[in-house]
Amino acid sequence: MIWIPIAWTEYTATLNGTILKLVPCEGCGIEYVYVLEREGEGFCNSYYLLNEIGAAEQAKQDAIENLESYLMHDFDPVPCPVCGHYQRYMFPKLYDGGPPLSQIAWLVLVVACCFDAVVCAYWIVLYLQGHSAHVLQRLALTGALLIPLGLALAVLNAAARSRVRCFDPNTEDQQTRIARGRSRAVTRAEFEAKRDREGRAASSQAESSVSTPEYLPQARFRESHRTSHRLLRAESVF
Repeated sequence: MIWIPIAWTEYTATLNGTILKLVPCEGCGIEYVYVLEREGEGFCNSYYLLNEIGAAEQAKQDAIENLESYLMHDFDPVPCPVCGHYQRYMFPKLYDGGPPLSQIAWLVLVVACCFDAVVCAYWIVLYLQGHSAHVLQRLALTGALLIPLGLALAVLNAAARSRVRCFDPNTEDQQTRIARGRSRAVTRAEFEAKRDREGRAASSQAESSVSTPEYLPQARFRESHRTSHRLLRAESVF
């Protein structure tokens, strides 16, 4: 046996960026804007120092693509700053998965069903090999045990789906939701009015770009690429 040493360098690129998300409120009908901040990472290896520059560029390109994908398709569950309404597509990010005991019970039942199915398959193999009648009895017992386990698992799944359908974060106190929304977002009218005032007061160079208003959270950049602030309508991804 011949041992071949392998040497490589791993390059990692990390980019931070922000974008403005425009959300139409299902509750009051106004449109509001908030800042979405995400981080994209890229990785690439260079073996035997043969592609150092290329690997570094590829890692950066992957980070750019991941960052742009996050900014375009992801969202934060930000309620309306006027009425405090959470949009329907935001519910999955707010749902905590239900009571911990129900999650543990579901996991235990899944493991028990898998174990019983394996044991049942074992007895089937023994029976097909022509073993005695007691094998058939044990096969019948383990097979019958799958029925209550499966029913219990079905009941838990039905209860979990029911909790998801009934989950509504808008039952929380409205003023609390409004305060949470005002901490992250402003209405589109407020945003555009502030932008227009800043544009009229700025120089001609500043007027050609759109900056983040003072009352919107400022993003932290380590490095950015094509992450200029734009108004995008947030769509459901569920």
